[in-house]
Amino acid sequence: MKKLIEKLIKEKLINPVLHSTAPVKEVSLGVAVGVFLGLTPTVGVQMYLVALIWSIYRYIFCRHFNLPVGVAMVWISNPLTMVPLYYLFLLTGYWLLETQNGLSYELFSEYLIHISATEGTWKMIVAGARFLLIDLGWPMIIGSIVYAVPGFIISYFMTKQIVTSHRKSKASLAGISYDDWRTQQETQH
Repeated sequence: MKKLIEKLIKEKLINPVLHSTAPVKEVSLGVAVGVFLGLTPTVGVQMYLVALIWSIYRYIFCRHFNLPVGVAMVWISNPLTMVPLYYLFLLTGYWLLETQNGLSYELFSEYLIHISATEGTWKMIVAGARFLLIDLGWPMIIGSIVYAVPGFIISYFMTKQIVTSHRKSKASLAGISYDDWRTQQETQH
């Protein structure tokens, strides 16, 4: 099981970042947007939200980020991590708002499992959004923002450093300077 998880992480999260030929800033911003949305209670619509933000960013602000990388990164919240992450968001929100938590982890988990069993994707998304954003409301939203904003910032700078280092290593292995390697990659991109 551990090997399978490691393989999935490598294939779905790491490889899209390291093998992208897009400029480092675009890859880093794609990771940051995906991580931000992955750390919000928007499962079911996260990939669509990445595409919406990408469209706004590209066509209104005339800037770019790597869309496939952004979409890949939302998978930090997935069927395996969703319940613990969302419960952490909820507890954090309750703590920050100084309100009481009347919902045990077990009950919270049961609600989400029940919602995920809803027939029809749209009905499931609506039921999930209603539970997470309306029934649980501000504690869930504020709790997720506490993790999403630092996640955005940290993932941007970490990705920028890791991708730059990886590309410099590839240039060195090819026996050329990093600037020459980048020029070659940009002409292919």
